[in-house]
Amino acid sequence: MKIDDWLTVLEQEQLEATKLGLPAGSIPSFRTYPLFQIKRSDPNVFFPALIAGKLQQWKHLMTSSQTERADKIIAGIVDTFPLYKSRRGRMHYNFWPTNPDIPFPNGKVLHRFDFFRLPDDIDDTALVYSALSSNKLTILSLQQDIDEHFLRHYPKQPRVYAAWLGDKMPWVVDACAMINLLSLFQHHKLLPTAFTGTSEAYLKDIILTKRYIKTPYEVAPYYPDSAVIAYHLAKWLSGDREKLEPLIAGFVSDVEALLATERNDFKAMIYAISLLKLGVKPLREIELYRLERVSYPWFYGSMLSAVKPSWLQKMGRFRLFHIAHSCPAWNHTLWVEYTLLKKMM
Repeated sequence: MKIDDWLTVLEQEQLEATKLGLPAGSIPSFRTYPLFQIKRSDPNVFFPALIAGKLQQWKHLMTSSQTERADKIIAGIVDTFPLYKSRRGRMHYNFWPTNPDIPFPNGKVLHRFDFFRLPDDIDDTALVYSALSSNKLTILSLQQDIDEHFLRHYPKQPRVYAAWLGDKMPWVVDACAMINLLSLFQHHKLLPTAFTGTSEAYLKDIILTKRYIKTPYEVAPYYPDSAVIAYHLAKWLSGDREKLEPLIAGFVSDVEALLATERNDFKAMIYAISLLKLGVKPLREIELYRLERVSYPWFYGSMLSAVKPSWLQKMGRFRLFHIAHSCPAWNHTLWVEYTLLKKMM
């Protein structure tokens, strides 16, 4: 897929958003309950911010006319961000709109229960600030705010970046959410803190122990997919190659082995992107035309990952309790990423 084709897809998706009852300028995505085959349009900030961040990242590869189109798409997405701003007036962002503050919007049952109302989180917060191309001073203030939040509300927990920015949520660590936040700090070359150091040590450990392959749910309860975790790890490793070089050779070897035996073409493409991010040409060619109708979940709402007691929380690994989140426009974005990285090789 070419950049012009991708931009056309995004423009069409933004037009489709209002027909689905989503905020104008948003990008449609869906949540699916696989057990009951229930599908709902989902007005989250996650996928629009993720796509806007990619547009910002790749603008230097675009022509002037393509850049103009990209800027219009980004502007539409950015206009929706105030809807997701922290209900407490903090620097954080929420997955769903905070005004009105309704859990599981467009739902039939779960939206009636305050129990399912989400606090702000590091994942959406990081993606929004990446899409905004925020300056270093703003990101430094954000880092200080988040560090202080965890010290104040979770003083007995390890100094790693947990997923939720609430004051009553159980402590849940997700490697992919952590990487999205660390990558934001990494991009702005912020000085290391106790939190960044311990978080990076955690990521190094899951690479060395291969836990992202053996026990993906324990590593990333909201991204319990070894391919998607590998994609995020490659993002983190490629962001500071000089410091993280000792980890790369072993990681590449593991991902090459996963790619060689992977039967799902979309998942294989994600592994291939992970290798390409690190400058390694995959031995396997992905036939993109076979992915046209694939709806691949990028992350899951694990309904029991943040509940008490701990024994019930452990039940969250079963797919019975997972809500799949997918976005057609993000799938197209991954195709473009694969194509661009191949050309850059």
